[in-house]
Amino acid sequence: MWSKAVTRKSLLAIAVASFISVADAALAWPRGCISALPKSSTRRVAWTVDDGASTSALGRYVSMLEKNPSVKITFFVLSGAPSWTKYAARLKALQDNGQIQLANHTASHRKLTALSDARIIAELNSCENFCLAKFGMTTKPYFRPPYGEIDDRVIRVAASIGFTKPILWYGSFSSGSGVASSTVLKAASKWIANGRIVIDHANGYCTTNVFPQILQLFRSRKLKLVTLREAIDPQ
Repeated sequence: MWSKAVTRKSLLAIAVASFISVADAALAWPRGCISALPKSSTRRVAWTVDDGASTSALGRYVSMLEKNPSVKITFFVLSGAPSWTKYAARLKALQDNGQIQLANHTASHRKLTALSDARIIAELNSCENFCLAKFGMTTKPYFRPPYGEIDDRVIRVAASIGFTKPILWYGSFSSGSGVASSTVLKAASKWIANGRIVIDHANGYCTTNVFPQILQLFRSRKLKLVTLREAIDPQ
């Protein structure tokens, strides 16, 4: 059964639009947005993966993580996509082991800047409640606005319900439905670097087809993969 919030048609639109809307480099984000990791003596990078519009693609990420325990990813959950329910048990196990972080990407991938205050709150709370029910852990205070669309009002409204860390990026894998894996690998090679938050999407196979090469990039550049929580809010 498809979610009322995200239909098959809208998932396809998300898969395509995520690619064409994502800028390669950090933009002039509003004050308070986070697009890079705090400075550290450890060479590190945060691999962040959005959406999960493709259930089979998300499954490939899960399988790769299970086979590579040193790899860490922060997933931004689009809770209306069925993939997060299908793989909930395996994702929870990865989360509980500290290998992944599950953060908030709303319920239906609407541009938050176009929504009322009440609707922004509903989108974030719906995803939060889903993650609490399925994974037993809050997504707060981390959220990523769909399409990177954010302004001072969205930041204020999100903060009012505990989402005080809007996460953007500095570097994109240029991943999306129909994108060639060679394009993803070229973008990954360009943007994977110390201190970066890089954005990827589980909306097709373009990244999953080159997992070995991407993992080798992290290794060859001597970069430790970290979740956002351990880099930004270490215990």
